[in-house]
Amino acid sequence: MTARRKVWAIEADVLDMINEASRDTLPNEFVAALRAEKGVITEILLFPGSVSNEHAAFMQLHMLPIDLSVVGTVHSHPGPSNRPSNEDVHLFGNFGSTHIITCLPYDRRSWQAYDRSGRPVELEVVD
Repeated sequence: MTARRKVWAIEADVLDMINEASRDTLPNEFVAALRAEKGVITEILLFPGSVSNEHAAFMQLHMLPIDLSVVGTVHSHPGPSNRPSNEDVHLFGNFGSTHIITCLPYDRRSWQAYDRSGRPVELEVVD
């Protein structure tokens, strides 16, 4: 039997909210932190100091609350690729265990989750 990852799912409403925020932010990237309960991503966290443009999105990680339920990040790419850049993988390695990138057309098929090394992981979408 394969062990289940610490974060194994995302709520459908949260995924839809991520994609809607990504569409609304175009042509800039969207960025937020991810909060999970019992292995399921249940919320995104927006916080002051986030900066985004057409090529990148930055979070002020020192602004994150001390909150062990924060498990990673999410951001959008304004093009058709959800593959992480070298900068994305660097961030993944420094913070959290689960990261999501969504891309055009920002729907339930255009996102991918990654571990802290930038390797794709599967997240179940739950209601």
